[in-house]
Amino acid sequence: MRIALRLCLCLLPLAASAANPRSVALTIQENGNAQISETQDIAPPGPDGLLRIAPLPETLWPASVTATPIERGETFDILSQRFAYDLLDDTALFRAYRGDSITCRKGADSFAGRLASLPDFSSAAPSLVLAAEGQPVRFVPNILDLDSIEFPARPDLARAPALVWQTAPGQAAPAAVQLNYAASGLFWTASHEAILSDDARSIALSTRIHLQNRTVRDFANARIRLALSEKGQFAPLVPDPGDPRAAKAPALRYSADGKSWIPERTAASAAIVATYDLPKPLSLPAGADIFASLASAPSVSVETRLVYDGVRFDRYQRNRRTDWNLGTESSPAVDTVLSFSCPKAAPLPPGEFRLLKGQAEQALEWIGTAWLPALMPRESATLHLGPAAGLSGRRIRTGFTEIVPLKSSEESFEITLENQTPADQVITVIEHLYRGETHEISAASAEHSPVDNDPHAIQFKVPLKAGARKSFTYTVRYTW
Repeated sequence: MRIALRLCLCLLPLAASAANPRSVALTIQENGNAQISETQDIAPPGPDGLLRIAPLPETLWPASVTATPIERGETFDILSQRFAYDLLDDTALFRAYRGDSITCRKGADSFAGRLASLPDFSSAAPSLVLAAEGQPVRFVPNILDLDSIEFPARPDLARAPALVWQTAPGQAAPAAVQLNYAASGLFWTASHEAILSDDARSIALSTRIHLQNRTVRDFANARIRLALSEKGQFAPLVPDPGDPRAAKAPALRYSADGKSWIPERTAASAAIVATYDLPKPLSLPAGADIFASLASAPSVSVETRLVYDGVRFDRYQRNRRTDWNLGTESSPAVDTVLSFSCPKAAPLPPGEFRLLKGQAEQALEWIGTAWLPALMPRESATLHLGPAAGLSGRRIRTGFTEIVPLKSSEESFEITLENQTPADQVITVIEHLYRGETHEISAASAEHSPVDNDPHAIQFKVPLKAGARKSFTYTVRYTW
């Protein structure tokens, strides 16, 4: 709203209130939902049997609340419960004052009346109806045209999110309860930064957590556990353009009824598949963004490779047996590929992975970025970090011959690699044999070997001196 809302607040409490909690534990999911457990000291209820529990987040789910006395043998009967926060939004405030007299001001004019109906704030011009004793009913076509609205003091106004418990008259409340509830508005994401050693055989790995508190509640000295759901393992259906996964199409799998293929994230459940505990308690102020360390490892063994996988296919659906244009497009990129195993100390959450190189006291060189999947201790990952600077490749199809039409054909390629860096390099060239299931290499000017877990690919390991260019050829024969 553009108008100013004035509240003349009375400070006399109506119900007994709880103090700040003794301890707080948060289990935060990556989707913004959280399970909160805190120990609350309870003041004796007032004469009306009401207890007010605060502070609480405004996003609390009232149906999720449970309260258990800390001392064994104590009982605590709550006759009814309601969640109150009259300042949550415009609608909540006006609902709290329905039937009460309010004062509206516009310029030097003012008028008062009983709030007869609630404005519809979903409308572009919410209207207001006021009724005063012995006065005509006043209709305000657009409440946004007013300068201010003044609301009278009310001691029972819920000025902060609170649970209001109705207890039996005369019932003694326990000294403290363990309060458990769910809320939304708390988020986490992980990011990993790795600095590659000079010999490219190890990395110094650090994992940081970005915590977001989008509620009005401060959480002081909270023990924090991060929870990863099955859905959180997969990229959003529409990733942010800066997300390393944005360039990849979502994987598909069968739906629960087995009748259709749907995106993997859609098929995944909200079940928790992994948890990660922050090493120390943290304070999360309302509305804050906090960055905290989750884990670090000064030396993790890695394998780095430079890979040229140059084949490209155009958008046309071509005949694999007879169309000589199949697979004749070429990519120039030589990619950096990093493989390592998760340190045994703790699992790693999924998140953006950045690889840098250089000395800590100097400016670091950015090598590349990828998405690290969730890893359990000793589980391995292979990351494709993007093009390596100063290296390029070219793939040219030099011949295609049908030896026996529709039965056998031969295809030849020339691969050229160029190293414009000041260091010698070894580049692994991957060639996919994509025209048929039965094939053999009939000629090659360089040594080659099969690719693990891919019977329809071969690889060449090509040493390349600084500033040099090298080419090799091979011919593959297909039979059907």
